[in-house]
Amino acid sequence: MLKEAPEASADRLGAIRRLLTSESYLLAEHLQRLDPEARHRRFSHDVSDEFITRYASHAGDFGNVTFGYFVDGELRAVAELRPDDLMHRPGAEVAFSVEKPFVDRGIATQLMGRVIRTARNRGLRHLILVCLPDNAKMQAIARHYGAEIKVEDGSVIADIIPKDPDYQSWVGELLDEPMTYIRSALDFQKRLRGAAEL
Repeated sequence: MLKEAPEASADRLGAIRRLLTSESYLLAEHLQRLDPEARHRRFSHDVSDEFITRYASHAGDFGNVTFGYFVDGELRAVAELRPDDLMHRPGAEVAFSVEKPFVDRGIATQLMGRVIRTARNRGLRHLILVCLPDNAKMQAIARHYGAEIKVEDGSVIADIIPKDPDYQSWVGELLDEPMTYIRSALDFQKRLRGAAEL
């Protein structure tokens, strides 16, 4: 049975929350901090800082949901849920990125759990994760959530089918929403203090 990732782990350093529409610049900064290899894995090709800035500016477009993993106020990992209007069934594409010092800590798995819960509550029937064949970590996360995996045009495509929403998924998201704004304000204060100390 498909289950969402646990909220906490023994190696947990930060907290997950949804990014506000006004915080698209944080997504751009995070993606620009990725090393060249991680950028290539995230976008399946090499991209410039200018491309990332334009890409991140659409994070708040209607239907898009971005979750971030924050450590000391800084965005260090991201999961993006972007509805795919070209699909004939209700679905969305999912993408992840984790900065190098924070890999292998189970953060992407936690983020995937949050994405799946959001997809359930929005009635999405398919979550599509596209990655390069050598991205074994993303494929392992997809398999963990029962994805059907196939290779197409040199890419690995994973299709995750979320369960129907239930009381627990609705209440979980309902409780998280006010905390999003509180944590956003606290993260902003931490970044201000960090900048003042430089």
